[in-house]
Amino acid sequence: MAYNQRHDSTGLAAGSFKISAFKVFKFSLGLRQPLVIGEHHLSKRTGFIIEIRTEGDHVAFGEISPLPGLSREDMTLVETQIMWLRSSVLGRELPDHLEALSGGGDNWLRGYNLAPSVRFGFETAVLNLIATARGLPLCKLITNSPRDWISVNGLLSGSPAKIMQKAEKLLEMDYRAFKLKVGRNSIQEDIEITRHVRRFIGDDATLRLDANRAWSIDDALAFGQAVADCEIDYIEEPVKTLSLLEKLIGESGWLLPTGLDESLLELTAEGLLFMPGIKVVVLKPSLLGFEKAMQFARAATARGIMPVISSAFESSVGLTALAHLAACVNVVDVPVGLDTLDWFEEDLLVDPLRVEMGRLRITELPDIPHEIRRDLLEAI
Repeated sequence: MAYNQRHDSTGLAAGSFKISAFKVFKFSLGLRQPLVIGEHHLSKRTGFIIEIRTEGDHVAFGEISPLPGLSREDMTLVETQIMWLRSSVLGRELPDHLEALSGGGDNWLRGYNLAPSVRFGFETAVLNLIATARGLPLCKLITNSPRDWISVNGLLSGSPAKIMQKAEKLLEMDYRAFKLKVGRNSIQEDIEITRHVRRFIGDDATLRLDANRAWSIDDALAFGQAVADCEIDYIEEPVKTLSLLEKLIGESGWLLPTGLDESLLELTAEGLLFMPGIKVVVLKPSLLGFEKAMQFARAATARGIMPVISSAFESSVGLTALAHLAACVNVVDVPVGLDTLDWFEEDLLVDPLRVEMGRLRITELPDIPHEIRRDLLEAI
């Protein structure tokens, strides 16, 4: 496992063109079933799409869709920041070397104090604009040698019956990696469904767990000991706080490989140096920012921690950017958490992102400017 980095900056310099147009749209997409995140029950996914252009008429899009229950910013704050950002950057040159993702974006945008979802959407739009101007896909703007494909872990959640129905469907579609949501029922029920899923998918498939900070230390220990023989790849955020997680990892009875997700909102990339016992960081760039996610990925890789790119229920516009980033982060195949589109009744692209045989082929990712469904966008 190693981070792929681009070693040249040939082609058009970013500072040689300006943002000549900056349009903002609002969208609302219905969900097939309620999405429950903490106290929030979502029946639709709302957000903003930004469209930016250069004087040479290159065009790119970015998605800004804060997720209630995880994002700290709401739609009102986001809209205010987008409008302020538009007035601030319109007509101005882009700084050089933003594609290095080495702090240039932060130096440029730090004074705007943007929320992470706004940073993510604007960063991806700008990077896509630079890539388009250079005649490159986004992943090849970032690195010389992106992966041709990435595996996707199928998401299993809901009642035991729904979980097993989804697992059967994903197996038929040749998925070989699965992420099971736990922590929403009793410990015994979670133990039983975990063991059931492991038996059903077979020993060769990858099984990950996500508890979303559901448990106390005692409950986490009881669960971990009961499923220790299930060959769990890792479990995300088993306990309620970062301080409890640090205590849990120090317990001799804690037997499961552990991953960080929500805790990353409380850490810096450098802070990973002080987190022993972590196997994985699950990176949601729309909760961190695109450049910051890459900085976490680099810091994790340097420590032998596996970075896993994951979604926060974005449309195909945001997911496409995440897939490009995931193709740059790991040399070996590390299944990513981008299996969320089947929650949506419809998508913002004519031909949505498609997972085939449990994989996303990078060369077949959507061409967003030609696929965007303007009938679902409301100009503001």
